[in-house]
Amino acid sequence: MRFPLLRVALMSVVLVAPLSAQDLEQRVTELEQQVRELRRLSTLPNTTLSEHLRWGSPGGSCTSLDKQYYVTCHDGARRVPEWVSYHLTRESLQGNASRRDNFRADQELAAGERSELADYRGSGFDRGHMAPAAAFKRSRAAMSATFLLSNIAPQRPQLNRRIWRRLEAQVREVAREQGSVWVVTGSLYLDSDDPRRRIGDRVGVPTHFYKVIFAEPETGARAMYGFVIPNDSTTIAGEPREYMFTVDHIEGLAELDFFNLLPEAEERQLERARSSWPIQ
Repeated sequence: MRFPLLRVALMSVVLVAPLSAQDLEQRVTELEQQVRELRRLSTLPNTTLSEHLRWGSPGGSCTSLDKQYYVTCHDGARRVPEWVSYHLTRESLQGNASRRDNFRADQELAAGERSELADYRGSGFDRGHMAPAAAFKRSRAAMSATFLLSNIAPQRPQLNRRIWRRLEAQVREVAREQGSVWVVTGSLYLDSDDPRRRIGDRVGVPTHFYKVIFAEPETGARAMYGFVIPNDSTTIAGEPREYMFTVDHIEGLAELDFFNLLPEAEERQLERARSSWPIQ
C-alpha cells in the first residue's frame, strides 16, 4: 500500500514555514508513526468495528466471525479457533442464564472447514470453550452463542476441568474488580503438527492454550497479563499464576500481534512487562 500523502505532507512542512533540523526531524517521525498506523489499520478485518476488538485484531491465518458476544478467528485447516477475543465488564458479568450445553456446528462455516459433534464423540477430549460459558450469563442468547463449535477446541479433561477453569474464574474476578478487561484465548501447536494428533481424523489437538488479558481499570494503570498452559493428559500442578509469561513472549509463540491499536510505546511497554497477577 502506498501513501502519496506522506510526500505531500513532507513538502508542506518545508514550504509553509522554515523549520529547524530538529523540528523537521520530529515532524517526519510523527508522520512516519501515522503511516505505520494506517498500514496496520488497512490489514485489519471489518470485525474491528466490534467492541471485542477495540484494541485491535491479532491477525493470523484464520476466518474472523463476529458472534456479537465475542469474535472468533477460525482455523479451517484444523477446524478449531486460532483465537477468540471478548470484552468483559463488571456489568456484562451480571445475569443468571442457565447452561444448556447446546453444542452445535457453526453453520456460518463451510461443512468441510468446520468441526462437527461427531468429531468429539468418544475422543476422550472435552469440548473446551475459548470464550467460557460462565462469563456469558447475561442472557440466554449470550450463553447459547458460546456453544458454537467455532468457539470450541479439544481440551484434555485434566486441563479443562481444573486449572483452566480456575483461570477463567480468576479472569472474571479481575473484570469485576477492575471494571473492564479484553481477553484473547487461543490454540498453540508447539511441536510438529502431527496429522495423527487429531480427533475425528479432522480436528487438530493443540499442545497448549494461551490467554492474554488487557486490563483497563477504572483507576490506576493499565496492565497486560499472559498465560500458557499445556494441554496435558496428566494432572497439571500449581496455580494459574505459575504459568504466566509476558505477552510479548506469547506473541512470538503464536505469531500474532495482540492489542495492536494501543499507542505503540504503551503497547511495547505493557507487552514486555512482567506484571503480577492480581489474584493469588
